[in-house]
Amino acid sequence: MTMPGIVQDRRKRPSENLSEDESLPSSPGSEGSKRARYGNDASQISVTTLSTGRNRPRMQQQQHDNLHDEDEYKQEPHKPGSIVRVKLRNFVTYTAAEFHPGPSLNMVIGPNGTGKSTLVCAICLGLGWETKNLGRAKEIGEFVKHGSAEATIEVELAASSDQRTNPVIRRVVRKEGNRSTFHINGRSVTQKEVVRLAKSFSIQIDNLCQFLPQDRVVEFAGLTPIALLAETQRAAAPEYMVQWHEDLKTLRNKEKSIEIDQSQEKDHLQRLQASQNATRDDVRHWHERQSLLKEASALERCRPLIQSNILKDQHAQVKAHREAAIRELRQLEAEVAPTRQAQEDAEKYQADIEKVRGIRSRAAMSANQHAEKIAADIKEQQSALKELEGNIEAERGDEKQRRLDARRIEKVISDLELQLSNPPDDANGETMKARRTELRAEASSAERRCMELRENMDALADRIRNKKMEQARKASERSKLDTQSGQQASRLQSISRDTAAGWEWIERNRESLQLHGEVHGPPVLTCSVADPALADAVEAQMKITDFTAITCTDGRDARLLSSKLLGEMKFHQVSIRTVPQALSSYRPPVTKSELEGYGFDGWMLDYIKGPDAVLAMLCDSAAFHRTAFSRAQLSSSNYSAVEQSPIASWIADGQKYRITRRREYGQSSTSVISLKKARIFTGQPIDTENKRQLDNMLKELDQDIRGMTEERGRVKIEMDRLQGERDEARAELDTLKADMDRAAKAKAFYDSLPIKIEQKKCELDTIRQVMSETSRRVLEYKAKIEEVALQTAGYAIEYAKAVARLRQMHENLVEAEIRFVEACSESQILKAENEHILQYVKDKEKEVNELKVCQQELKARYNAIISGIRERFQELTVEEKALLDDFRLRFQTEEELENQVEAVKSKLGMMSDGNANAVKAFEKREQEIETVQERLQSFQEELDQTKEQMKATRDQWEPQLDALVAKISDSFSHNFAQIGCAGHVEVHKDEDFENWSIQIQVRFRENEALSILDSQRQSGGERAVSTIFYLMALQDLARSPFRVVDEINQGMDPRNERMVHERMVDVACREHTSQYFLITPKLLTGLKFHPKMTVHCIASGDHMPDEGHEKLDFAKMAKIALRVKRGIHMPA
Repeated sequence: MTMPGIVQDRRKRPSENLSEDESLPSSPGSEGSKRARYGNDASQISVTTLSTGRNRPRMQQQQHDNLHDEDEYKQEPHKPGSIVRVKLRNFVTYTAAEFHPGPSLNMVIGPNGTGKSTLVCAICLGLGWETKNLGRAKEIGEFVKHGSAEATIEVELAASSDQRTNPVIRRVVRKEGNRSTFHINGRSVTQKEVVRLAKSFSIQIDNLCQFLPQDRVVEFAGLTPIALLAETQRAAAPEYMVQWHEDLKTLRNKEKSIEIDQSQEKDHLQRLQASQNATRDDVRHWHERQSLLKEASALERCRPLIQSNILKDQHAQVKAHREAAIRELRQLEAEVAPTRQAQEDAEKYQADIEKVRGIRSRAAMSANQHAEKIAADIKEQQSALKELEGNIEAERGDEKQRRLDARRIEKVISDLELQLSNPPDDANGETMKARRTELRAEASSAERRCMELRENMDALADRIRNKKMEQARKASERSKLDTQSGQQASRLQSISRDTAAGWEWIERNRESLQLHGEVHGPPVLTCSVADPALADAVEAQMKITDFTAITCTDGRDARLLSSKLLGEMKFHQVSIRTVPQALSSYRPPVTKSELEGYGFDGWMLDYIKGPDAVLAMLCDSAAFHRTAFSRAQLSSSNYSAVEQSPIASWIADGQKYRITRRREYGQSSTSVISLKKARIFTGQPIDTENKRQLDNMLKELDQDIRGMTEERGRVKIEMDRLQGERDEARAELDTLKADMDRAAKAKAFYDSLPIKIEQKKCELDTIRQVMSETSRRVLEYKAKIEEVALQTAGYAIEYAKAVARLRQMHENLVEAEIRFVEACSESQILKAENEHILQYVKDKEKEVNELKVCQQELKARYNAIISGIRERFQELTVEEKALLDDFRLRFQTEEELENQVEAVKSKLGMMSDGNANAVKAFEKREQEIETVQERLQSFQEELDQTKEQMKATRDQWEPQLDALVAKISDSFSHNFAQIGCAGHVEVHKDEDFENWSIQIQVRFRENEALSILDSQRQSGGERAVSTIFYLMALQDLARSPFRVVDEINQGMDPRNERMVHERMVDVACREHTSQYFLITPKLLTGLKFHPKMTVHCIASGDHMPDEGHEKLDFAKMAKIALRVKRGIHMPA
């Protein structure tokens, strides 16, 4: 890459004309620039930078010595963050290239396609931003040169005061996997660190006011005034102003939200208060009745208190009476004490005698028991003798029975041995087994065959059913062919089977889909042509997908149907569209009267009928509202007028016309297509061939059904026959099985005979052994009889002694009984003498005991009542306890209490029950009113706080914003004034801070008022001029160290482009301005030049020579151009 000396254009200042001896020496490296050429691409380029000579710290120095300018100009150094150098390798069209931008305006020129915008891409991607900021390829790998595996971008930025060297950012992009690696000064870093470094210099690649690539110029021109304000603040205002704006938007949204909530709560409070006022009297009556009910309940609860008071008084009275009776009893007992003592002595003697009598009675009883025990022993011995004698008799009887059992068992053994000698006949066993196997095989074979036939019958039934269903469908299709809707459905089926099936599914499931808006069928079903003669024109306006598109008025329905039809049902040829706006929003480019003035009959939208949503879809897709129609051919004058009108397409006299205009070049072209015959909206009857095919299909289906029905009948007969054979085989198999079971039982019995014989022989041996022991047991029994007889004689002697002792004990007892009778007689005499005295004492004792019992009963009743009262008092409220205390003091008797209860019940009887639910609702509303009032208070406090915050923030932000926009407006107006026009910029202040915006007003012609810049009032070139002037107005205010504008002159006429360029040079080359990159093909000549400009000329592409390009020297070429120009201006 070579960098020759500068070329200065002095046409703006006459005093700066070049002299005769001006020369432009080339750079020492201009002759040595060599490159190799590869095909016809821009893989190797020659870049020449036209600039003033200066020293560049930390980069290659370029010397330019022979400057002949009467005004020596001092070049400024690069500002921190500005671009010092850009080096590329295998990037887009470049194999290798290196740029050295100047610190002020850098004008990059070259023919289209040479790679000017590639520098813009390199700056964006090299500083770590994403591809979306370029508006080009989305994948980073697409920026790698074709045929290369990776690309390298190296960007050197001017260092800040706290940096020792210029930071060099290097990004390596690998095509495979779309991966990138980053380095800063050779150190590997992440993409976030690179972006963080760039942002530390206030570089904003994502701000269109600072970085405007070619492919995003339209996007910037289309920025809304609201978005323009946001981008302007990001570009020219401090960050805290942007944050203030965001805070104000947030606070305003919060304020609106609070105001809405507050308004809703106020309405809610008014409704609640109205409801409270309406039910207040009913609630008061209800509370009065509840008060009476509480009083009645309290009176009933007071009854135990009255009763407890009465019981307490009664208990005190009984206690006093008992104490008096006890005193009387004590006095009486003292008076009768001697009499009672004599009686007590007699009674004591009687008790003592009674004790002696008891002792002697027990001794006599013991002697009697001893005698009786000996008598019992004697009886026991006698019973033992009888038992032994009985055992002897039993043994003799058992002996006789055992002999009979032995003879019986011997007979059984003989019979079993006889049976054992005659084994059963087993000759037919194998025959029966073979027959059983044969019968099982026959039954199984018949069963398998029946199953096969049954499956065959089921298959035939399914086929018959399917055929009948198909027959019904075909019959339905055949009947539909005789109706208009059926014919349209048939046409849809012929155009797109998937769409026909999908629409049929939607119609069947419309209710279950829960759609949010309207869903309309394809136009082939829902639309019609008003005049059949115009069907050719209507169909010519539509594509095939326009005929079959399903229209949704809600985007959610479109997504749902897409997931169902395209996702789950796997349909392919289905088009689902959403109506972007209402039909009324589609307005034609000219009015009806203007249309008729051009010779047209109407718009194509006038000749098709259908639902509004479907027509809106056709307007959006096929521009029915913008396509004019005429039955006759347009006249030459009308045709010429239409070419200059906003109408871009029309149909006339069987032909379709379309104009393609290129505003940037002022050119247009017209294409003409002949209309084809209509196939959809023809209104003609359906093809009879289709009917004939359906009739034939129905006949074939009927024949198939009859044939399959007959075959099923034959299979049924065969299956019935096989089932009979199977049942016969099973019956014979059951009989054979019974015979085999009987034979098996006989064989088992015969096999068990030896065991049975052995068991009987063992049993016989046991009997014989028992018989041999019988004599021994009889002798043992006789010996025991002698022993028992001796013991019985001993017991008889002891019994005689016991009887004698019993007689003595009985005599002693009789003596004691006589003395006891005497003592009892004496005690009774004394008792009779003192009976009336003792009776009086007993009566008094009884009285005392009765009073004691009465006192205890009263105390128990009192305690029970008091206990119940305590339990119930714990459940009472404070109010109820107060009522009970009052009633207990007011009423002394139950009668007084009962009178008050009757009075309260009488009042309650005269009052209605009321509605408890209404009272609950009233109380609930009362609580809710309090809650709502608290919320309203909270809302008001929060609203006041929000307003205070918003006012404080606005008082800081608004004046600074006004000052900023005023500066932009002054510069913007000055730029327009320099080209003889007028411009103004102001802030549109809305109630909502989200709607604050930048309003740009311009005037390009005299005697006109300033008008807002938009696409309706100004042409494309005027909007481009306004856009670049706005960007230039930001130049002095920009916080970014550099700005990039790529081909902003698109759409400008030469006059505007020249004026804009001159003004841009003046603004961008002022002192202390940021670095500027202007990318342009430079189609004009004689543009203004400034010493601070750096001009980068790019030469590459197909027109580069194969050889000798290394001698290309832009400085020499510029020198020749200046001489030619000077010769033209020299006087003859």
